[in-house]
Parts: sequence; structure tokens; C-alpha cells
Amino acid sequence: MKLSPQAREGLAAEYALGTLRGRARARFESMMASDRGVRDAVTRWEAAMNPLARRVEPIDPPARVWRDIESRISPTTARATPGYWRSFAMVSAGAATVLFAFLLWFMQAPHGDPDFVAVLTAADSVPRMVVSMRQADELKVRMVKPWKPKEGMGLEIWAMPKDGKPRSLGMVRNDMGETMIRVAHADPRMKDVVAFAVSMEPMAGSPTGQPTGPVLCSGAIAPVRSA
Repeated sequence: MKLSPQAREGLAAEYALGTLRGRARARFESMMASDRGVRDAVTRWEAAMNPLARRVEPIDPPARVWRDIESRISPTTARATPGYWRSFAMVSAGAATVLFAFLLWFMQAPHGDPDFVAVLTAADSVPRMVVSMRQADELKVRMVKPWKPKEGMGLEIWAMPKDGKPRSLGMVRNDMGETMIRVAHADPRMKDVVAFAVSMEPMAGSPTGQPTGPVLCSGAIAPVRSA
């Protein structure tokens, strides 16, 4: 079976990321053994992703992660090795978030590391947006999966500081594409920001300066570019 260049790159990216599993992974590995072009594609993706993974900082995953882990191991094991499981989950959660964001960004944007990326997911853990900053003063919001339009309503993105109230960064489009927002690094709205969130608001923006509609998605910021 001969893969198109697009299919080859997409499967190579999934293989390097670890999301290609089961029979599909086995078939792809057989292609790697006989097709140098496929092997080279995997090598490129691994070379691109591995340095990024090494720069991932541990993050605290949701409490449901701990509950799921503890439900899968015996109480004795859970008490004996809590530090190991917590460290493993923190690194895994951080790496998965950053690498997924990097995959989307890398496949659809020019080369060059962004300062940071954030994958905004809904309550069902489905990725909906990727937020990144690659150029000074320019925040890029890429829609991954739009919501069903609601008359008179739009999407407002919020910068979430470590402490304090959400800060509006403006409205973003609810369709496949990008919204570019001018936000300087020194902008006070970006001070101590650790995450982004999106809520459903009137088209003119929240009338109160704070989220009034349902929060549709959110995601933590992960630094990418070395200081």
C-alpha cells in the first residue's frame, strides 16, 4: 500500500505522538520496515517532538485522574507508591497536552517555536481550540472544533491568572480558522496568566466584564520556547 504524502505525514505524526494504536500501528510499523520515506517521516516527527517533550513542566491534573488511578490499583499499592503515581500522571498529562497542541500547530503553521501553547478542551475532554503566541504582541487562536451557532451570541476568550478574576482578551470567531489578537507581553491582562478559557457571551462581549455565560472550554498554558 502506497501512502500519499499527506497520509504519510499524518500517520507518522500520530505514531511519534503515540496515538496510533492497535492494528493501525502494527500496519504502519510494517510499512516502516519496507518504505524508507515512511521511516524518514517518523524520524522527522520524533526529532521535532522529543526536544519539546523535554521542556514540559509538570502540571497538576484534575482530581478525577487520581480517582481513576486509585481505582485501577489495589489500596495497598496506592498507599505504598503515591509519589510515583502522582509524578507519572503529572508528567504524562503535561506532555500529552503540549505535544497535542504542538502537533496541530506544527502541521498547519510555518516553522519556528511559539512562546507557549494551550489546548482548550471542553468538559468531555475534546480539544476545541489551540492558543499560541509565536510573534511578539500577537496571540493566535485556532479553532479545532466549532460550536453550533447561537443567534446573538459569540465566543469570548479570557486570560486566567493564578490569582484574581478572569480578564477578557476579546471575542473569537466560531468557525474553522484563526483569530489574531493583539496582546503585548507587557499587557496587564497577561500578568501571571496560567490558562485560558472561553465562554458564550453576547456578540458585543460580556456586559459585566466577567463571564456571564457557560464556560465552553479551557486549558493550561505550557511554555515552549526556551528562555
